[in-house]
Amino acid sequence: MNTAAPIRVLLGPQSPEPNVAQAVAESGLPDGPLAVVSAGWQETEGDIDELRSVLGRPLEDLHLYRREEELLGANPELAAAARARQELLIEQQRLYRLRLKQLSLAARQVMRADGDPDLLAAEQRHAIAQLRALDRHHLYRTELIWRRFSSVHDADAHRELARHIEEIGEIVGRSKGIVVTGGNVAVLINRLRLFGVDSLLEINHVVAWSAGAMALSGRIVLFHDHAPEGRRDAEILCAGCNTISGFVFLPDSKRRLKKADRKRVSFFSRRFAPDKCIALDAGNELVLRGSAILRASGARKLGNKGKVSAVKVK
Repeated sequence: MNTAAPIRVLLGPQSPEPNVAQAVAESGLPDGPLAVVSAGWQETEGDIDELRSVLGRPLEDLHLYRREEELLGANPELAAAARARQELLIEQQRLYRLRLKQLSLAARQVMRADGDPDLLAAEQRHAIAQLRALDRHHLYRTELIWRRFSSVHDADAHRELARHIEEIGEIVGRSKGIVVTGGNVAVLINRLRLFGVDSLLEINHVVAWSAGAMALSGRIVLFHDHAPEGRRDAEILCAGCNTISGFVFLPDSKRRLKKADRKRVSFFSRRFAPDKCIALDAGNELVLRGSAILRASGARKLGNKGKVSAVKVK
């Protein structure tokens, strides 16, 4: 276990050309085995032979997806509670989207309106404040659903859950860090929280990309300006692990975000401030030790005036 100033390596998608090996080699992570979380891949979880070859290190998958299937299959009470939790989270997301659609439409119109500069500035600030208030409310409501579930269904209440948590702790304990891969971010964050891996991420070196990077932040923001069904308003899914506070990570932004639209970029950045919105595309990396940025290769920051600029090392 690593308790002092853990290193965090954040990467963009590992396709078509992975950069994880070089990033890890240059990051200062100690040599040795790494634990892997690939639960976001769901049924293909544990298919890490290629990653093992690329990194040239011993890897051991935590199998969070399989563990949950096994745990819920053997415990009908816990399975029913988990289903009920997910149904509530889905319903909460639906209600949030209903409100978000109208607020976002009004805010975008105000952001693009013409008129007296002083009047416009005040209305734009208020429109964004309304969105922030809705986002905070949604975050609170989703956390409340999780807390109610966890207060009843924890390791003290379920011996099998305690066994899995203990096994996971042993694997991480003999590893030099944790790798969190991509995939489905909702699936990933649910398993990280269920098995207490979020607390292990806080005190260990971590390498993460795509959905894995999103899961490390304080709040997970879903976004896609080029979705097949049309433009989607950015939305908060839920709280992340908060392994790295003060950031919103936006993987694959070249495909998902209209960065040339300065008003849209400004709107996005101002809405999620004071968190820094960081775009991470293929080949990009952001390396931190604690909260200090050690290296930023290709990572870009969305500015509140609509400019997208390189992240600076301080």
